[in-house]
Amino acid sequence: NRSSDLDLIDRGWRRSGKYVYKPIMKRSCCPPYTIRCDVIGFSLSKSQKKVLKRMQRYLLMGEKTGQAAAADDADVTTSQVPAGDKASRPSDSGALKKGECAKSGNEKKSVEEFIENERGDQHKLTIDLIPCSMTDETLKASFKESYSIYVKYQVAVHGDDESEVTEKQFTRFLVDSPLASYKPDGGPPSGYGSFHQHYRIDGKLVAVGVLDILPNCTSSVYVYYDPQYDFLSLGTYSALREIYFTRQLQKQVPDLAFYYMGYYIHTCQKMRYKGQYHPSFLLCPEIYSWVPIRSCLAKLDASKYSRLDSSDAAGDEVDVNTVLVLWKRTAMPYKVFVSLGGGRSREADVREYAQLAGPIASTSMLLYLDT
Repeated sequence: NRSSDLDLIDRGWRRSGKYVYKPIMKRSCCPPYTIRCDVIGFSLSKSQKKVLKRMQRYLLMGEKTGQAAAADDADVTTSQVPAGDKASRPSDSGALKKGECAKSGNEKKSVEEFIENERGDQHKLTIDLIPCSMTDETLKASFKESYSIYVKYQVAVHGDDESEVTEKQFTRFLVDSPLASYKPDGGPPSGYGSFHQHYRIDGKLVAVGVLDILPNCTSSVYVYYDPQYDFLSLGTYSALREIYFTRQLQKQVPDLAFYYMGYYIHTCQKMRYKGQYHPSFLLCPEIYSWVPIRSCLAKLDASKYSRLDSSDAAGDEVDVNTVLVLWKRTAMPYKVFVSLGGGRSREADVREYAQLAGPIASTSMLLYLDT
């Protein structure tokens, strides 16, 4: 059920391959909070602008980080554009110097203004959206290439043993998906489902973003890249690209307004970067409301687990009798299961499932009961 996909995310669940899981946060040493970004209100930070400028300079001039470190604070200017490209110059008043750019440092520059002005005089960047299915010819043709990048990334970035990073593990983790693709009227051109975004520079695959497109959001599943291109900060760049992509989808599908980034782990310094995409919100683990991350930080500094919502609101209650179960190959509400002789011996399990899955998902998915 496609409505269940987002409902589960909004209850703190996360997808890995064909499976979804939900951590028990009170028992976790590092509680993971679901985080999402409001793409309509998204604004770039200074460090994010630097990443976009770095890509601009690499595509335009072939410049790598370290060749002109001071340029991180400046836009690509007219003086850096080849003389023959007059049409691409921002003005006809000569070279713009640092501090004289079209928009001052105090003015907000949108992610579109960066990305839609990327030019490839030295290198060409292409990004293709590919259905995440082994029946798709493009995915099949690029499988070995994509898997090779994944192996390099896991070994270099996460320290995995190369012998354990198998094609089977890769397929189960990042190719298999429980989401069925579909293209309804009024939906995005790509339809909904799971996709791979291939980032190619001069035709060479350098990064892959695994992304779910759902009716109200996009959800980032994973990103991996060739460590050889680490100087481009491809982890951050791909996130900004996915936010940009979601903003474009939102223009076509107004309800598609959020970018889900998985889990924010306040106790893990390496995972705090997700809180730098503003405005972002964390999911309260008790009443499942969304709370601005800036309002959560003091609570998380004080305690690794916290009810983030400060209101007196209570969590929703699920009527256990309405939960759909599968018993003897037949789908039925739990109350029918009881009336047919199933008894109430499983009621505690059914109630726990209903509370974890929520009132919508628990009445649209099936809970298997073997007795």
